[in-house]
Amino acid sequence: MPDAPAILHAPADVGGNAFGLSRAERELGLRSDVAVFAPGPFGYGFDLDLRAGIDHPLWIRFPRRAAFLRRALREYDVFHFNFGMTFLQVRQLGVVLDELAIVKRAGKTVLMTYQGCDVRPKANCPCRHPECFAGARYRQPAAERVLRRADRVFFLNPDLRHWLPGATFVPYASVDPREIRPVPAPDGAELVVAHAPTDRQVKGTSHVEEAIAKLQREGVSVRLDLIEGVTRDHVLRRVAEADIVVDQVLIGWYGAFAVEAMALGRPVLAYIREDEPEDNPFGEELPILRTTAASLAGDLRAVAGDRARRLERGAAARRFVEEHHDPRQIARTVLEGLMPEPARASAATAPR
Repeated sequence: MPDAPAILHAPADVGGNAFGLSRAERELGLRSDVAVFAPGPFGYGFDLDLRAGIDHPLWIRFPRRAAFLRRALREYDVFHFNFGMTFLQVRQLGVVLDELAIVKRAGKTVLMTYQGCDVRPKANCPCRHPECFAGARYRQPAAERVLRRADRVFFLNPDLRHWLPGATFVPYASVDPREIRPVPAPDGAELVVAHAPTDRQVKGTSHVEEAIAKLQREGVSVRLDLIEGVTRDHVLRRVAEADIVVDQVLIGWYGAFAVEAMALGRPVLAYIREDEPEDNPFGEELPILRTTAASLAGDLRAVAGDRARRLERGAAARRFVEEHHDPRQIARTVLEGLMPEPARASAATAPR
């Protein structure tokens, strides 16, 4: 491996995590690029669009993927795959095949990051989409192949440890607190609650709507700002105008949207599973206001008239993001032992 390893993140970037990690790696003095089969709908960055997504026929997308893999094997030293995917993975007739053995034989370092329904069994996932269910039986066999071949495997949601033995939890790297500054909280008579589901079923949006409707029937001055189908920049503007954010009430952990809201200094409500110590790696330090689908209306009612509490929790949320979601620190964790000595020294002194 050369003195400055070249890192490739591919072939998908769910929630901007790969791009955030890649930009941090660049700050640490490394070459790091993000290649995607196709750009996502929310405006997250990338370096290379392979034009090889499922909107292209198989006889077009597979040759394009294979051609780029050949090029990547010449140019990159670390292959950081995301969302349980590789370039040439095939899931058909109950069988999973991929190119990881080829990548390893070429002397490359292989990393993989899992994010949720890329490995979570359908029985443990609130998603009920037929297309999601159709691929569920391949998740564990695909993960087992990755666990055998990869040098390191990471996951962003603590419950995924159940299906990824030996893998390591890392926080979201999609939000750089240096680029999102906290903004003053509103001080209006109406409580504005922001909720931005990428998938209504997964996030439990119907429960959020029911809770707001219940409060409105009780005479509480509250309004739901349901943010959907817009770019990340637009989401951030809407969150900045809200008093409080509801992330999700079903999954048991918070998402990248919650990190963005906390970076803006907004208090966040979410369901956090805490049955076992490993369910919440941050323990009491996690500033998210705990809620459930059943208790959401009452939990919102409790903070509706307590602006001081909202401000305190929002400030704590911002500090938490600075401490635990700094992409540069996460990059150091992911690449520990892989960077040459000069890069490690630079990383240790990089601004935090």
